[in-house]
This record gives sequence, structure tokens and C-alpha cells, in this order.
Amino acid sequence: MKRLGIGLIAVVALTSAVAAADLSVRTPPMTVPPFTWTGPYVGAHGGYGWSTSQGLDARGGLGGGQVGYNFHDGNFVIGVEGDISGSDISQTVNGAVLDVPFTLSFKNDALASWRVRAGVAYNNLLFYGTGGGAWGHDKVSVNVGGTNLSGNVWHAGWSAGGGVEWAFAPNWSGKIEYLHYGLGSAQFFDTLPSGHIDIDSVKLGVNYLFR
Repeated sequence: MKRLGIGLIAVVALTSAVAAADLSVRTPPMTVPPFTWTGPYVGAHGGYGWSTSQGLDARGGLGGGQVGYNFHDGNFVIGVEGDISGSDISQTVNGAVLDVPFTLSFKNDALASWRVRAGVAYNNLLFYGTGGGAWGHDKVSVNVGGTNLSGNVWHAGWSAGGGVEWAFAPNWSGKIEYLHYGLGSAQFFDTLPSGHIDIDSVKLGVNYLFR
């Protein structure tokens, strides 16, 4: 009887071991799904801008927000993005003409764009180029011998650039982006054309990706 009990215990133990081994073979390993950029996102950015067009040497900071949507297929990503920034890209020049002092001030205080983005993704790292329409708001003031004249206008034009974006968490990404704004001429004081205004910018941004 004692030998029979030991034998039954051995059979049960062997059966359990075989069943466990079989279960481990048939259970598929857990896999992590590949990262996808598909979906809407919103974010914020800050950076620096400058302009040397039309004899300017205007420089300053900028900051604002962006919203967009990506489509991700294979390694290819395409989408649209709109952004708007408040800016302080400015320059003030003091001088004199025929001993009459003057002060000339230029300031870009807003930039906006609506662009297509297209690039190549390597899992959670995205390299992209971008281009589309652009708008900028500029102010000019002139003070000659105590007489002040000022005006402000919106310019329309184009924008183009590129950047790198890295998803450092399932719903969060950071990016660095260069963007050029080619803004058309506009009329200050109803008579004075500004000429084309080019503004270059470098931005650091963060996006929240909706899943």
C-alpha cells in the first residue's frame, strides 16, 4: 500500500510537470506593438527668431502653440499642422538727418502658419520636412524731431523647414524645428511699402499625442 501511494504521488507530479511544460510551449510570447504616429496632437513651443531682410537686424524670442494630425503607414508619416506664436523680433535705430534726430523701430509681434508635414519614422523617432502658408504681423514707428508716425500690417506668404521629433512616452513627444517665413510686402502708413520680410526661427516644442 505504501509503495502504491508513492507511485500515485510520482504519477501526479510527472503529469503536472508535463502539463506545465506543454502550456509554456503553447503560450505565445508577449509582444509590444510598434509605435504609431497616427492621430491628432496639440502642443506648445518656444524659440528664437531673426530677420536681416530689408537692411534689418531684428532678433528676439517667440512662443505659442500648435495643433495637427498625423497619418503613419509603414515608415512614412504625413500630416498637417497649424501653429501661432507671439513674438518680439525687433530692432530700434537712432540717428539724425540734417541734425534732426530720429528713431526708427521695427517689431514682429505675431507669426502663424498652416503646413503639410511629411517624413520618415524609425519607431518613436520622426525626421520630417514641412511647408505651407504663413502670416506675420509687423509694427513700424518713426519719430522725427518729436513727431511720431506709426503703422502695423499683416503680411501673407509661405513657410518651409524641417525638424526631428522624439516620442519619449506613449502620449508625449518633444521636437526641435527650423522654420523660415517668407512674407510678402505690405503697405505701412498707406503709402510706404515694406518690401519682402524674411524671418528665420528655431523652436523647441512638446506635443501631447491623442491615442
